[in-house]
Amino acid sequence: MSHPQKALLDEFQYAIHHFVPTLPDEIKAEAQKIHDDLEADKTADEAMIRRVFHDVGVKEYPYRHAYDELIHTKEEGKMNQLVLEHVEDTVKKVIEPHLNAGVHLDELIRSDLLAENLSPEQIYQVVDGIAVAKSKLGEAIKSHVSADTAAYDALLQKWNDHVKMIEGKLAELLDLAKQGDEGQVSEIKGKVQMYKEGFLVTEPDPDLKEIEEEISYWKEAFAEEA
Repeated sequence: MSHPQKALLDEFQYAIHHFVPTLPDEIKAEAQKIHDDLEADKTADEAMIRRVFHDVGVKEYPYRHAYDELIHTKEEGKMNQLVLEHVEDTVKKVIEPHLNAGVHLDELIRSDLLAENLSPEQIYQVVDGIAVAKSKLGEAIKSHVSADTAAYDALLQKWNDHVKMIEGKLAELLDLAKQGDEGQVSEIKGKVQMYKEGFLVTEPDPDLKEIEEEISYWKEAFAEEA
């Protein structure tokens, strides 16, 4: 009998398989053990697994973004080419002009352009292509890290600080729920959970500006009700 939350666990396993090569082995091993323990526990529910998405994602997120920045500066041309080779011609025709114009892949994924021009299956081709390209470029990026550890460590610190800023804003947003009624509390908690899940590689990244705008919205809303 398969696990009641098989789809979520499959997503978690996919994320683990696509962790960046520069992620420390102990973090990847810890994530795999957590996944295997959850898979063995048929009582593990959706809420428990989604909390793990955040807990594991927060640890992996800085390494992924430090790695991505290295790709931008060192291997972006190769990255784009590998993704273009991975997707069908119809998808290639949509994304190639934007990549040639200097738009980064991560910016392209976050934009409305793909949703407006491609089907969900075609968008998945792009997402999967990025994951495959990162894996293929792993050794090249590792050599860049080894050659310039100071630069990589600075990037890692930058993204660790960014995680702390996001976590602080999420705590601020959640604290605002204390002022709301039952419906407002549910809405705010749902938004916070959505942003938290965004730390996992398979989910859209939590956007700091968007969270700040959410905080401003609720502050104004509660001020008007007072």
